[in-house]
Amino acid sequence: MSYSIWWPILGTALILLCLGWVGWVWLSTRASNHADIPGFIPSRTRDTIQRKYLALIDSVQDGYDAGRLGERESHRELSAAVRSFVFEMTGIKAANMTLAELRQRQLPLVAEAVAGFYPGEFAPNISSGPDGQAYVGASANAARTVVATWS
Repeated sequence: MSYSIWWPILGTALILLCLGWVGWVWLSTRASNHADIPGFIPSRTRDTIQRKYLALIDSVQDGYDAGRLGERESHRELSAAVRSFVFEMTGIKAANMTLAELRQRQLPLVAEAVAGFYPGEFAPNISSGPDGQAYVGASANAARTVVATWS
């Protein structure tokens, strides 16, 4: 009794089909060696980052002056701006650092500015009016000093 020649051919074809399918899955799902590069990448120099954050600080102060932001929100925004600036300039994740950690990282101007923001951010009773406006202005100036004098 002999077997038909078609059975070995069919078996070989199924094995090759399975191997081809495994190869296709492996090639189509593996990570590529290069990242897609967008058409335009803005330059990331110290000057452009400083301009970006100085404009952000100005917008926070303008928002407070126009009445869109309260004193507490203004101080939170200023603190977030300074901390984000530090991250963009150094890679240090300052967003969640305490004041002691900022001082430990030897960022004295940043720590000084953040210490000045704390009463405006966390005080239980925040006064508004002319004193509050001067306080937000002083905090914005402290944030500007950190950004403008960064070297």
